Amino acid sequence: MSLHDTVAMAVVLASALGMLFVLRLYRKLTGAEGEWLRKLAHLGTGLISISLPWIFSSRIPVFIICGASIALLLAMRYVPMIRGRFSGVLDDVARQSWGEVYFPLSVALLYQLANGSKLLYAVPLVVLTLADTVAALTGAAYGKHGYGTTGATKTIEGSIAFFSVAFFSVNVALVVFSDAGRIETLLISLDIAVIVMLLEAIAWRGLDNIFIPLGVYILLRLYLVMSVAQLWDRFRVAAALVIFVTAYARKTTLQGSALLAAALVLYVSWALGGWQWLIPPATLLLAYSAFFPGKITASDRTHNVYAVLSIASAGLLWLFLFRVWQQPGLLFPYTLAFAINLALVAWNLLYPRYSSARRVMVACVLISWALMFAPYLLIRGASRSSLLQSAAALLICAIAFAVFYLLEPRRDGIYPASGDRWLRQATVVLLATLASRIF
Repeated sequence: MSLHDTVAMAVVLASALGMLFVLRLYRKLTGAEGEWLRKLAHLGTGLISISLPWIFSSRIPVFIICGASIALLLAMRYVPMIRGRFSGVLDDVARQSWGEVYFPLSVALLYQLANGSKLLYAVPLVVLTLADTVAALTGAAYGKHGYGTTGATKTIEGSIAFFSVAFFSVNVALVVFSDAGRIETLLISLDIAVIVMLLEAIAWRGLDNIFIPLGVYILLRLYLVMSVAQLWDRFRVAAALVIFVTAYARKTTLQGSALLAAALVLYVSWALGGWQWLIPPATLLLAYSAFFPGKITASDRTHNVYAVLSIASAGLLWLFLFRVWQQPGLLFPYTLAFAINLALVAWNLLYPRYSSARRVMVACVLISWALMFAPYLLIRGASRSSLLQSAAALLICAIAFAVFYLLEPRRDGIYPASGDRWLRQATVVLLATLASRIF
């Protein structure tokens, strides 16, 4: 590491510390709100981070700066003497968040992944710095239409502001610094803005500081080599799915951010696998509410992002493996994962509203299996192999259902909608699909 790098590191770290001291002084003089100070710190940190590729030519100084920043931020949380010197700048908000710690971690990951490309490094951080800040401030000042999220409340106005700033951030950067055509640039910007808006909406406890920059980076890498037709398909499908789940909201038990997470799962399923891989998650979303006895009201919409991630996790794992290995046969465990989840969700909605639990169990398993594997047989054809797989799926679905029933604790006959419960359900489904690979 050269003398230039050492001096530059000292200047960058001193600038970050100086910014925190100035913001603390500003807080004392003006009594500014904690959320406003936190976003000012977010903006300042982002601008400093964006400049790093123009200051350093190697990764080591950047990693040292990010590591030192994480150490300082953790010390501000847990070391009383240091916390007292910086209190009120990053910690005076009502919600729990680790966003300030995730930010330098994302910077280090981006610098490594970009591999010297200033465009791939800077654009994700510009979106994170500007769009996230504008969305938070817009939502706080003008947000009238809130939607439920995990650990916080976000607003439609804030999400629209995020989409707008993300679009212009990507568009301007591509027009000025890339060779992409004007139509390609427009579609890339629209595609990225829609997807990262969904990522921001579903993030909790500061995870947007990881989801947004890494999401923009991945999408840029993919979209910059796509044709106009491919880009147009991705935008119209993403927009259609967002409109669909929004219109379908009243027929689900999902909170606002969970609905957007469902739209993201549907989009990823289509984008990575095609329409055949879209059918199982779409079937689950459309069918599960039919098991709800009575009309769904606002008080029934208690399922959050954890529920969607739990239900989608095993299937998405098989989808990603399909993209890596290019094995069409992985559609079987993928479909099975959604069949088991549909049976478990249906059981959770129906029991204990019916006295004959055994009949309800059998109905949940049979109906869920039929809804998922009737389309599977149409896609794969009624061959001996696919018929054997479908029959095995019914047996595996029943066994997984029984394991969940025997092991999952209930409170007053109800399965709690806690993070631990959703983790256990995801584990049962994943193990069942792994066992299915013998077929």
